[in-house]
Amino acid sequence: MNFRGLFLSGLVLLTTSFDLQAKLYSSPILTEAHNLLVNQPQRTLIITQNYLEQRRLSKPQDPSRIHLNGEADHSTRTPLNTVNALQLQAQALSLLQRPELAIKAIRKAEKKAFDNNFMFSVFESRILLAQFYWINLSNSATALKILNTLSVDIKHSQPIKQTRQQQELKYQSLMLRARIESSLNKDEAAEKLFIKAKGYLVAFDDKDETINYQLTLGQHYLRHHHYDMALDRLLSGYWLAVEHEDQPQIARANYELAQLFEERHVFDKALEHATQAGEFFERYKRTQQLAKTLTLIASIYEQQGRYNLALVHYFNALDQENQLKHDVRSASLRLNIARVYLHLYNYPKTEQYIIQARNLALQSGNENIVAESQILQGQLELEKGALDDAITSLQAGLISASRIGATDLQLIGESILSKAFEKQNDYYNALLSQRRYEQLYVGKQKKRDQK
Repeated sequence: MNFRGLFLSGLVLLTTSFDLQAKLYSSPILTEAHNLLVNQPQRTLIITQNYLEQRRLSKPQDPSRIHLNGEADHSTRTPLNTVNALQLQAQALSLLQRPELAIKAIRKAEKKAFDNNFMFSVFESRILLAQFYWINLSNSATALKILNTLSVDIKHSQPIKQTRQQQELKYQSLMLRARIESSLNKDEAAEKLFIKAKGYLVAFDDKDETINYQLTLGQHYLRHHHYDMALDRLLSGYWLAVEHEDQPQIARANYELAQLFEERHVFDKALEHATQAGEFFERYKRTQQLAKTLTLIASIYEQQGRYNLALVHYFNALDQENQLKHDVRSASLRLNIARVYLHLYNYPKTEQYIIQARNLALQSGNENIVAESQILQGQLELEKGALDDAITSLQAGLISASRIGATDLQLIGESILSKAFEKQNDYYNALLSQRRYEQLYVGKQKKRDQK
C-alpha cells in the first residue's frame, strides 16, 4: 500500500521518538529488543521481561572485558547485559506512557550498574531518568536537577575520567539540557548549550550524530521562529543525510522542513516534504511519526480550505492515536475535527467532537485543550446565534487561557468575543475586547523581537 492510500486505512500505531540513539549489544536477544523498541515497544518489553526472568545472573571471570562478554550459555545473563535489559525495559515503558514503571526500572538499572562499578552505565541511566521526567511527566525542574548532579558526578568519576565515554556522556547531557531549555522558551540558554555540545561533537567526528545535531538545532530555531536559521540547519542536516544515504534522517529532515514551510504558509512545499517523510514512515512502520505527519498534512489542507481532505487525514490520525491510547493527542485531534466541521456548517458534529475533546482533556488534566474547547464552543454558539451562551463560553475560555499564559488562544478568543459583543450591539465591550487583542498582539511581537 502506498502512502497516499494509507490515509484511508486504520493502523495500529505505537509511539516513538525521533532521537533514540543506536547502541551495540553483545546479546542477540537484546539487539532484537533494541531494534523493536521504536516501533514495537510492547514487544521490547516482553523480550526484556523474559530475558530477565528466565536467565540467572552470572559473574564474569574477567571484569576488564565485561563490555565484550557474549552469552554463549543461554541460561545466564551477564551483569552488563542485565543493566542493558533494564534500560531497554525502561525506555519501552516510557514509550508506552507508563512513566512510574519506567522510572522504577531505570533506577534498578542504575543501582545494578553502580554495584558492578559500570560508571558509564550509571550515568547513561541517569540521563534516561532525566529524559523520562521531562518527556513523560513534563517535570523539567526535576530533569534539570538530575542533569546538574550528573555533571558534577561525571567530572569526579575516576573510572571514566578523560575518556571518550566521558565526552559522550557530557555531550548527551548537554543536548538533553539544551532541548529542555528550548522547550521552556529559554532561547539563549539553549543555544549556548548547543554550542557547548558541538565542541564535544567535533572531537567525535561522528557523521550520524552530526546529522542529528544539525536537525535538533534546526528544530530549536524553528520552535523559536528563527526561520532563516532553522532552514539553514535543517537543509544542512538534510543534505548530509542524503550524502550518507541515511534514509531515517532524510525522513526526519523532511518532516521538520514540512513544519517550517507550513508555518511560513508555503503550503505546496510543506505538502511535498510531508509526503516524502510520510512515505518513509509508512514503508518502515515508523508509526508515531506517521501519525504526526498525517496530522500535519491535515492541518495544511485545512488552512488551504480543502476541508474534506483535512477531515480524512484527521480521522486517520485519530484512529491511530486512539489505539495508542494517547488521550491528549486524541483530544487535540477531536478539536481539529470539530473546527473543520464548523467550517462545513455541520453544527451537531462540531458540538459532538468538542464535548469529546473536553471530556478527554478533563480526564488528563490538560488545561490548554479545556480552554481551547471553551473558545471553540463559544465560536459555535456565535455561529448559531446564541449570543449570550457564546459570550459566557468565550469568557470562560479566556480566563482559562490567561491562567496558563496561552497567548495565541487569548488572541483567538478576544477576536471572537469582540464580534459577539458587536452582534449584541454592545459596542463598548466589543471595543474593550479589540483593545485587549491589540495589547496581546503587541506584547507577543515584542517578545518575538527580543529573541
